[in-house]
Amino acid sequence: MKKTLLMAALFAATTCNAQTIIWNGEDKELGSDGGFWNRADPTVVEEDGSKCLKITLKENAGGWADEHRMAALPIGDVNLKGLRRISMRIKMAESHNVMIKLTKEGEGGYTGDETRRWFWYDAANGWQTLVYEYGVGPNSENIVDEGNTLIEIYPYEFENKWGQSIFIDDICLGGPLVNDNAIRTLEDGSLTDKQIIVTGSMSKGSYQNTWDGDWHTEAYDDYSTLLSKISPDVCFLNLTGAAIADGDSPQLRQKNPNLLVLSPTDFFDTDNVIRWDGEKNATPNMVLSEAYPFYTPITFTAAAVKVTTTVNEGANTFVFPFYVGKDEIGGTLGLYKEVSGNKAIFTKNDFADANVPFLMTNVAAKDELTFTDKGVVETPSALGTPFVGVYAETSGEGKYMVSADKTFAKGEAGAVVKTFHAYLESAGSDALSIAYDDETDGIDNVNRNESESSKCYTLSGQQVKQPTRGLYIVNGKKVLVK
Repeated sequence: MKKTLLMAALFAATTCNAQTIIWNGEDKELGSDGGFWNRADPTVVEEDGSKCLKITLKENAGGWADEHRMAALPIGDVNLKGLRRISMRIKMAESHNVMIKLTKEGEGGYTGDETRRWFWYDAANGWQTLVYEYGVGPNSENIVDEGNTLIEIYPYEFENKWGQSIFIDDICLGGPLVNDNAIRTLEDGSLTDKQIIVTGSMSKGSYQNTWDGDWHTEAYDDYSTLLSKISPDVCFLNLTGAAIADGDSPQLRQKNPNLLVLSPTDFFDTDNVIRWDGEKNATPNMVLSEAYPFYTPITFTAAAVKVTTTVNEGANTFVFPFYVGKDEIGGTLGLYKEVSGNKAIFTKNDFADANVPFLMTNVAAKDELTFTDKGVVETPSALGTPFVGVYAETSGEGKYMVSADKTFAKGEAGAVVKTFHAYLESAGSDALSIAYDDETDGIDNVNRNESESSKCYTLSGQQVKQPTRGLYIVNGKKVLVK
């Protein structure tokens, strides 16, 4: 039953870094048995610059016929956590079938003969990573998370290869985990938190094994599986605690194009991927849409940002996770000051800070905004009050939303406030007109001719007929005569 095709070497050139480790030589004492049963003289040695297990196959005519043909690792204290993919690195003198058995003794158990899987090693005198999964094949439905007894590794099946030395290392559980549970065990769409932290490993590919004499090609795609488990509410995936291979971050954004992926440095090089190197966070491009939610728990830099959003000629409300200068959009930028009577009053400003909602008027209509060199700031718990920004579409019913005629009108049933926009909380009127006030103390600007037709008083209460430049009281309000 020898296989002549090269088995896909998945997880190639990786170790158990960030994965769930079953056995690794680095924490074992040289010369010890490394916790393996006394089969084929198990010894922890240093090989090719790292510590691993060496076994030497030898004949044992007086005992169990197979006990010196294999390595046996007890795993009673290992929790599989719902993961069913196991990988290990192996180095042998020649290409050959490698047989693996998983055993559970006691009630509800299974024998190694029921869980045998064969894999093809084809890297003579070199390290190769073998991947085998107990999610498929005979007895796979009976594999449990806890109480498994033993992993047995037969490098040459049952052949008598006495004298051969084999090196084994990095026996790991493969697959992604969320909250220490394998995502394969979760219900579709059940991950709804804004931020999801993934551990374990992420990869995609295929491998071949047999349990019945025919070679079976089994494909897996952790990215597709993760996508099926997240909901459109998920805005941020933290992958820095996972071992990643064969990355496919664009696939992860199918449900929420605003999704941000925090990844090891330079592993991905696509939109909305934040590359993390332990000291700084950066992404070359961030692409966002007002039709989907947004959230980031960290601060990072973005070389370029494109936001698909509706910009009206009259008036608009916005909130962004980065500093915005008025020249970047054009027109007049206003920061909320107060509601006075039937007016929503804003103060003109040259910019709006990150996560601060603002008003823009007198701008050209367009369907996207672009920015460069932006410092994206982590999302706070609130985005202003009573002028409130939103990073997820929310009902506009009863809220005051800006309209193209430069008023704030109360939203009716079915109205929505889209992501990256803002609204005013209830103010008691049916509509509010927009007014700008350039003075921080609430003083209105009027010209000399306007003041001459009204009764005018100094601040001390003396009426004047011809006010000069300065502050006066006109119709009960402070005015500045220029």
